[in-house]
Amino acid sequence: MSAQCCAGQLACCCGTAGCSLCCGCCPKIRQSRSTRTMYALYFILVVLLCCVMMSKTVANEMKEHIPFYEDICKGIKAGDTCEKLVGYSAVYRVCFGMACFFFIFCLLTLKINSSKGCRAHIHNGFWFFKLLLLGAMCSGAFFIPDQETFLNGTNGVFGWYLFILSLPVL
Repeated sequence: MSAQCCAGQLACCCGTAGCSLCCGCCPKIRQSRSTRTMYALYFILVVLLCCVMMSKTVANEMKEHIPFYEDICKGIKAGDTCEKLVGYSAVYRVCFGMACFFFIFCLLTLKINSSKGCRAHIHNGFWFFKLLLLGAMCSGAFFIPDQETFLNGTNGVFGWYLFILSLPVL
């Protein structure tokens, strides 16, 4: 990799530049396509995390291989066997953080007419900081006091319904 390629990718992660394929043999991609690809990758990352959180095998492997597992779980107040960090409740919390992340960027990008404005630069760049924000929002959802899981599920279904209704409008 050349220094120019590395600088371009660094500008994508920490600056306002859009991501591009850095290989000379790869075709150039448009900024709008790279932005959609990055948001899709963030979504896929959270979905994979949720799949891991639903896996009983992963939970059992963590219990067996992490030293002082029960003490750590009690220390972070996640239950005796970290039941708050796995299962449906944990997935609802992570998805709530992801939904808040995408909702904030939805509001931020309303009525953007060109890719030259300040909000457009935020939308098309700063991917490293967006990843940190997504992680913070998903992690922060675990600090919300316990509520009924049904209520969280109902909110998720309501949000899904509004999203489906908004598709023809957008």
